[in-house]
Amino acid sequence: MKKTYLAISIFVISLVSLSYIFASTHVYSDVKDKIVSVLCLSCIKMDPKTILEFRFETVDGKDFPEFILENLSKGPVFLHFRIDVCSACDEMDPIIKEIFDVDDIKKPFLVKTKNFSGTGITLIHINLDHVDGTFRDVYRSFDISKQGGVPMYTVITLGYDRGVVKPCYATGYSFLGKNSPVEAKGVLIKMIKNAVELYERNKEGY
Repeated sequence: MKKTYLAISIFVISLVSLSYIFASTHVYSDVKDKIVSVLCLSCIKMDPKTILEFRFETVDGKDFPEFILENLSKGPVFLHFRIDVCSACDEMDPIIKEIFDVDDIKKPFLVKTKNFSGTGITLIHINLDHVDGTFRDVYRSFDISKQGGVPMYTVITLGYDRGVVKPCYATGYSFLGKNSPVEAKGVLIKMIKNAVELYERNKEGY
């Protein structure tokens, strides 16, 4: 009987200790954010066949972040998300580097503005394993698949919604439904051109 009481006591103490650890540290949430919530799409053999359409409402219903709106006052914004261990990210990084003339795409966070057809587009490159929760929240706001996959690209521009000019965005993933990064490059460039066209058409009303 004493052994039974002892075993129960040890179990209860262990349970309380584990509960305290989870409640008092950020380890669990960090692991969930960095490993569980965001996965390399190529690693799990997925390449969502996303239809690139512009939307006005974010996935989580939140307002467009202030840092995006600040950059949007100067031109479209292109968000590029990746994580440390991601083969598709590694294959697409050189494409992003080439399109935006980036010197060091390996940096965990960088901002670069490039002129496209007379309009400046701001690239914001974000490695989700090296930024705070604010940028992971931004990622979730534009993750239209709700599957937590990378690489993910979101272009934000200006659209006309029932008589009002508002920020709008389109999101794509991985190789954008193509068979290779080279083919995906053409889709990214088309995304950018469409964003520029919408921006130039609507900027006077913003």
